[in-house]
Amino acid sequence: MRNRSASSDSLQSFFQKNFLSEKLNNWVGILTAVVIATVFAFVAANNVLLGIAIFAVVAGICVLAVCILNPLAGLYITTIYGFSASALSRFFLKDQMPVGAVADILIFATFFGLFFLKKNLKKDSTSFFKKRPAIFYTVIVIYLSFELFNPIGHSFGGWSQVMRKVFESFLIVFIAYNVLDDIFKIKRFINALFILALITGVYGCFQQWHGLLQTEITWVNSDPLRYGLIAIWGEYRKFSLLGGPTEFGVVMAACSLFFMLIGVNEKKNFNKIVYIAGAIFMLLGMSYSGTRTANAMLVGGVAFFILLTINKRSSKLFAFVAVLAFLFVMYVPIYSSATLLRFRSTFSATKDASYNVREINRKSIQPFIWSHPIGSGLSTTGEMGQKYNPDNPNAGFPPDSSYLNKALESGTVGLLLTLLLYFFILEYVMRGYFATTNKELKTLFGASAAFFFSFFLGEMTQEAVGVFSNMVIYFPIFGIVLRLREYSGESSLQQLSNT
Repeated sequence: MRNRSASSDSLQSFFQKNFLSEKLNNWVGILTAVVIATVFAFVAANNVLLGIAIFAVVAGICVLAVCILNPLAGLYITTIYGFSASALSRFFLKDQMPVGAVADILIFATFFGLFFLKKNLKKDSTSFFKKRPAIFYTVIVIYLSFELFNPIGHSFGGWSQVMRKVFESFLIVFIAYNVLDDIFKIKRFINALFILALITGVYGCFQQWHGLLQTEITWVNSDPLRYGLIAIWGEYRKFSLLGGPTEFGVVMAACSLFFMLIGVNEKKNFNKIVYIAGAIFMLLGMSYSGTRTANAMLVGGVAFFILLTINKRSSKLFAFVAVLAFLFVMYVPIYSSATLLRFRSTFSATKDASYNVREINRKSIQPFIWSHPIGSGLSTTGEMGQKYNPDNPNAGFPPDSSYLNKALESGTVGLLLTLLLYFFILEYVMRGYFATTNKELKTLFGASAAFFFSFFLGEMTQEAVGVFSNMVIYFPIFGIVLRLREYSGESSLQQLSNT
């Protein structure tokens, strides 16, 4: 018995040293790599498909191990995956890749990695759950969990589909708050996000200027519903690396706004030029997506930032330029561009037949909303309702607006909790903006406030918050601003100025 115990302790010590402490940066890692390479070469030489499958499994295990052993790297991997998953599925797997399942694995692996390596997890968790936006988000997660027992919604599958996204979004906020725990890490992550958004925007411009690749055209034409949404006014709406034009437009609107505002307030000329030039590509990509929600998000976000910083001379100049640009786009006598026409139609919605249909639908469903304070249950509207709750009175009803969807599925109670969360996010960020005296920190708070407001505005016509490609930008920024408020003291400002 004593020998068995000693052997177990020795094995645990070996694993702790070589895998967790040294992270295979030793002879064990080299030996493991050599063995894997040898086995893979032998199998691939005899069976190519089996070799590719083994390589994919090994690569997946390695990525999983990285997420667990280094949660910060896990957050980066999840973010990169969010930007590229749809394109990988289109180009290499005939749109058959389980994008959501892979995302689940990455997020949960990164979350569990916090318990292995985060030394101050208990302290940081306590601090996290004391912040008002985190408290309200927790309340919403709990409330939606109880929607499983809604007497009208009966599908566990439909409930689990929504709860999976809600819980994973919460985990991304928690992960970002814990791993982006100093100013240097926050800056580096924002720069990485800029690079990913820039690549996405540039590829969207490539699709517009060069035309879609044959693989992408085949993907568009393979589904009549998809074709109807993408082929509008005689041309294809652009979707870049993401899952569709709407996702692409929303992501580009939020990112172009965020980085444009950072660039305008950047001190170093080189950084200013890089940020503004990158934001221009994102703006072009957004316009090529033909997403009217994105147009409204951008204009609303800019207006919000101007009001927030109106006392600054640079903001007044920025406001003047922004108004001139808006008026030019709206009234320049060019009527042959589908991109320009669709942008203008965003701000003349009452002339749009689809807008009038949506207004009629909203009025017709209001009696149900007022008579059902906890809603009809999760996944009971639209296509999800037809799939999971076909007998529900709201099954097949097109909510269009995310707010209307919340009012129908989680009731007026759920909608009120969501609005309170959005209010406290903005209140928290704006308090940070006015509380700090550091200009760089002020810029981050101001850009984040406009960023969040644009998403909340977008929720009026689309599900702007909750799609996976949007989750990997919205929720990390959420975690970052929760952390940024902790850098208002003099010592923290000194640390910021030294980075």
